Amino acid sequence: MRTRFITGSSAMISPAEMGADKGWADLSWNVLSGNDGQTSSLINVAFDRLNFTFEKGKWQVKLGRQRINWGQTFVWNPNDIFNTYSFFDFDYVERPGCDALRTTFFHNATSSSELAVSVNHFSKITAAFMHHWNWKNFDFQVIAGEQTQSDIVVGGAFTGDVKGVNLRGEFSVFQPIKNFKTSIPTVAIAVGADYMFKNSLMLQGEILYNNVRKKNASSGLMSLYSADLSAKTLSICDWNIFLQAQYPLTPRINGSLSAMYFVDINSFYTGFTLDFSLLENLDFSLIAQYFSAPKDNMHIVFGFGRLKYSF
Repeated sequence: MRTRFITGSSAMISPAEMGADKGWADLSWNVLSGNDGQTSSLINVAFDRLNFTFEKGKWQVKLGRQRINWGQTFVWNPNDIFNTYSFFDFDYVERPGCDALRTTFFHNATSSSELAVSVNHFSKITAAFMHHWNWKNFDFQVIAGEQTQSDIVVGGAFTGDVKGVNLRGEFSVFQPIKNFKTSIPTVAIAVGADYMFKNSLMLQGEILYNNVRKKNASSGLMSLYSADLSAKTLSICDWNIFLQAQYPLTPRINGSLSAMYFVDINSFYTGFTLDFSLLENLDFSLIAQYFSAPKDNMHIVFGFGRLKYSF
């Protein structure tokens, strides 16, 4: 269960959106909300995970609110067809879940097969199969199924290490069921790499190709921030580039700087985070996010402070 108290600009906080549950079961409540015209506040309580697990031998069956984590890359996950998440949602480390029935068979320590079926808040069904295996220090997987009863999806992913460089990649092809023979498929391909130096500096990079064509930059950038994402539509333009650097400034302070460039619409995002470890289970963070679409003269800055107690 996750409980949050949020206060700030009324334009940033919509109680209806904050209390909206994306799953089949409504497991989110706004306990308290208020708006004085200048700022708005709310307390939201939600079940992130609520499931039952049965295990016997090499079999595992899980029913209920859970995360089906088929994604392998860091920012964009074309294989994450059950519970896609936004990179900009920094306050969701656990990542969203879905209401599903998942059956897993473990062939051995490095190979498994899964069959999962979920229902969303629109009562649309997503059902897919995934097989995962290891070969020569690389993990591979293939997936096939149907997303929200609208698209047939096939895809795959890999993760591996080459001389200390972690390599990751995913792809999925979505073919609309309606007008199956004449409709154009949507393709999402993400490839990334990360490397940690001896001084603990970590550099990450990722490229996404998603043939969604150009969309309006001014509304598109904000739709990335607030709209429901899908593994089919991970961005607002075809080509996207991401870079990030993370470094422990002191044993108790970590800093990160990230940037994202939306090539086709000449727009970009930059983000900065400072994490302070106040006590063993108490952390304070300062977060800044900047979105810019120069062609449309759109520049938006978000600033956040977060105090988090873990227990």
